[in-house]
Amino acid sequence: MRDLLYHYTTETGLTGIVGSDRIRATHIRFLNDWTEFREAFTESYVRRLLDSFRASLPADLPAEARLVIDGMISRRAAEILEIILASESANETFVCSFTSASPQETGDPGDRLSQWRGYASATQGFSLGFDKSLLTEAVEINNRKARAALEQCVYEDAEKNSFFEEIGREAASRFSELRQRGVQVPDSFETARPDASEEYKSATYYFLESLSRATAKVFTAAARIKNVGFREEREWRIIFQAAKDVLAPVVKYRDGQFGRTPYIEIPLGLTTPGTSPLRRIVVGPGARKDDAKRMVESLLASLGIPVSTPGTGTGVEIVGSLIPYRSA
Repeated sequence: MRDLLYHYTTETGLTGIVGSDRIRATHIRFLNDWTEFREAFTESYVRRLLDSFRASLPADLPAEARLVIDGMISRRAAEILEIILASESANETFVCSFTSASPQETGDPGDRLSQWRGYASATQGFSLGFDKSLLTEAVEINNRKARAALEQCVYEDAEKNSFFEEIGREAASRFSELRQRGVQVPDSFETARPDASEEYKSATYYFLESLSRATAKVFTAAARIKNVGFREEREWRIIFQAAKDVLAPVVKYRDGQFGRTPYIEIPLGLTTPGTSPLRRIVVGPGARKDDAKRMVESLLASLGIPVSTPGTGTGVEIVGSLIPYRSA
């Protein structure tokens, strides 16, 4: 099943996911790529966003408003980056990783040697194959306080650049919408010029409001951007972002490779017939593979999760790895 997304884990991870009907999402600053969530926050990407914003402004924008925008953009890439970074203090980002098949790959993405070595090198490993559409439905959240979505990671520079150009276009569209609606500038809003005209004030206010909306998009993009060295993983992620006050009651901690590691648990709906996203479990290579396969069958049966049998086309398929690698 090459169209599934696979989550590689250990025996403890498998029993935890299936037994609790939840999967862990780890704080993005505690992952194994130390550049995670940092690569996106450069003046180069911010400049692409700002240049795209300026190029997307309407042709009939009043001259004074355009001068205001040009002035702010021309000298504020570093300052705007600081504004974006400062906004992170109120929010947190958690991710859960999956791997997908490559168009050029001839093997089974649920039975990939590099993944067994990375996630189960000293113990019995398992990969859980999830239906992408059903997994999306199970985890998706989008409201004022929190957002969760299944997103594909990006490794190539051209696609990374396009992210920020699109964010700039969306911000320009937001700016135009505020102008067209004639949104009132709050009396409390002040600019650096005490004698500023109404056009100057409104252009400045609309620009900052558009930037504020764009900031949320930047953080989502940052959670998808990965170093090209990790390209072969073809990673997809559940990206969960929320305000700290929302997360405080649900964040848990475990001892991890990089110290005390925060995580949250995301419900999957594995026991719900028809909508469970779990479709396949691959038992990783090792001397205990046959025993481990029987353990998985017993575990699913105890939870009322059907195991597929030949000819039925329903339930969770359980197979053993075909790789002659001794991981445990």
